[in-house]
Amino acid sequence: MPVPPPEEVQRLADAMGRYADGDARAFVTVYEALCPVVQRCMRRWINDPALAEDLVQETFLRVHRARDRYRPGAPVGPWVITIARRLSIDAHRRRGSNRVLLTREGQVPEVGVAPPEPVDDVNALIAEVRAAIAELPPSLRPVVQMHKLEGRPMAEVAEALGIKEGAARVRAHRGYKRLRASLARVFSKES
Repeated sequence: MPVPPPEEVQRLADAMGRYADGDARAFVTVYEALCPVVQRCMRRWINDPALAEDLVQETFLRVHRARDRYRPGAPVGPWVITIARRLSIDAHRRRGSNRVLLTREGQVPEVGVAPPEPVDDVNALIAEVRAAIAELPPSLRPVVQMHKLEGRPMAEVAEALGIKEGAARVRAHRGYKRLRASLARVFSKES
């Protein structure tokens, strides 16, 4: 990818600064300059054209939401591409965890573990999940609540708690691991 000339970098930084200050029209300059770049990157990173386009739109939505955190004068391109790259990584993680490999005959392979029995009482399940979250240690509970229940991005969770994003990710991982263990009894097949 060619490096833009310094005057273009400055023009985008000025436009983003104006947009962060409330000038909605300045966003058009940023969007028109960076949208084609983000689209090319997403098509390279994501092998699904529809998902790639959705992630391009999500990238600029995140830019909009984070405009108050933009450091005036900082290069805009790398900031936007970083947001796009993180979204693509998250999409790969989600797709990887939802993928089901089929046998040659097109059947879902047997895993050797009986599937969980359906839960008859949804309210009981909700109560179990809420109780399991309430049992989490105070250092883990808010991260799980903000990230999974409120759907906030990890960077926002870290900022709200006054910790680094890496620390928030570690706490989230530990919280999910504890929740998985707590809720295993709810989803295990009773003999």
